[in-house]
Amino acid sequence: MKHAKTLLVAFCLAVPATPTFAASASYEVAARGCGSRGGPGWRVNSTGQCASKKNFRKACGSPPSTKKCTKEA
Repeated sequence: MKHAKTLLVAFCLAVPATPTFAASASYEVAARGCGSRGGPGWRVNSTGQCASKKNFRKACGSPPSTKKCTKEA
């Protein structure tokens, strides 16, 4: 009887009863708008791309110009 309990415990640990959450779900987060992934939150009007922290002042000015860039939340 003790051997049967050991086998049952080993089987339960080795084989999950239901599919794991990781196998059935996607962990990707949909990034929406500039700034949602850590950038300054501005879109360069001339290129349509998000301004990076590195090129923010060059692309948008200091203070940022709404003629050059658009603020996104």
